[in-house]
Amino acid sequence: MARIRNTKKLGQRVNRTYLKRVYPIPQWRRILTFVFIAASLAWLGFHAVAHDQTPYTAGPLTAQHAFLGKKCAVCHGENVSIGKRVADPQCAACHDGPIHQASQTFNPACISCHVEHRGTMRLAGTADSGCVQCHGNLQTQTGKLTIAASVKSFDSHPEFGSVVSGKDASGLKFNHQKHIGEVGQKCADCHTPAEGAKGAPHSHVSPRAFMTLPTYEGTCMPCHALTIDDKIADPLPHKKQPDELHPMVEEQFRKYIAAHPGDLGKDGTPAASGAWVAFKVAAAEKKLQDETCARCHAVVAGADFASAVIVPPQVPSRWYTKASFDHSAHKELTCISCHVKAPKSTVSSDILVPGIAVCRDCHSSGSSSAGSNCSTCHIYHDWTKEKPVDGKYMIEQMTRSTAPHSMTTPPAVLTPAQLQ
Repeated sequence: MARIRNTKKLGQRVNRTYLKRVYPIPQWRRILTFVFIAASLAWLGFHAVAHDQTPYTAGPLTAQHAFLGKKCAVCHGENVSIGKRVADPQCAACHDGPIHQASQTFNPACISCHVEHRGTMRLAGTADSGCVQCHGNLQTQTGKLTIAASVKSFDSHPEFGSVVSGKDASGLKFNHQKHIGEVGQKCADCHTPAEGAKGAPHSHVSPRAFMTLPTYEGTCMPCHALTIDDKIADPLPHKKQPDELHPMVEEQFRKYIAAHPGDLGKDGTPAASGAWVAFKVAAAEKKLQDETCARCHAVVAGADFASAVIVPPQVPSRWYTKASFDHSAHKELTCISCHVKAPKSTVSSDILVPGIAVCRDCHSSGSSSAGSNCSTCHIYHDWTKEKPVDGKYMIEQMTRSTAPHSMTTPPAVLTPAQLQ
């Protein structure tokens, strides 16, 4: 006969007091939970007694602000609370961030672009989102735009304005192909990055962003001396107009014939001193106007050489007027790898600066490319309008974690008792 087992009988076999029994694993879990909670509270209490706010920071500061690691009030103000944002006046206490553009429709908060506590080394290296919030759909107070209305990344960046212009209107005449191919000159013979080159808009742009402008005295004179005759070694000075050069030319020939009277009447020249000087001056000035000066400059002819005008060149010292550039960051590259048109250029009106396609060979989106953030080339603040900042803190206020005085209204002079 089969055994009869119902649920009730089976349930009687279970020890109903097992829930009250403490097993080793749950027991240790409870113990360790209370231990860690107590240790955490003790750790926070220790830092609270020591007035150390390190446990409450969101992350490490940048290298420039690292010394403020224990002085949250410098940026966040007094009565710091968790999540309290930094107001612009706190930043302005140490930094003058001039306006970006006078026609901008709004002025974003400092912290919308410069985000601290992220462990970055360079706070000026802002994310593109700060720029795109305006330049993604650019609006101005005047309603007029001189740049692209929508730029969201370097991949969508328009061609550089200096390249779009088409021609270099400097007024100089120069043949790169001849000097590089036939003469064998190197780019660095004429173009060298210079510290503090003329045209730097402000100190925040790398001085090596600019090339020194080639000068006649330093670059051209060794091969193209302004001599007027094979018999006269002294060259004429550069940067002089014909009306200034005319008396100099006459004086050189007068001095020469006075020292060499035996040359009178030779090679078909007049035998009289005055006529000889006039003859040589006319020949020399014709050569100056038609060949020597005209080789590099546009010359507006006049009734005679003295009334002619040499058109002053207008050579730009800065081509990328809305961006910064540092040649030293590209020193491992050959010049012609970027200035690809230079070896074949025969006229100086050619635009030889790199176009955006050349830059995108290295600077494009992706983890394996060189930086292509907006801040790589562009600076937000118009530093030409920078104003000096009057410091308001003592060293002790910015470095000591137990300073007894207010950070927002520091005393003019700290007493010995306050420094203890």
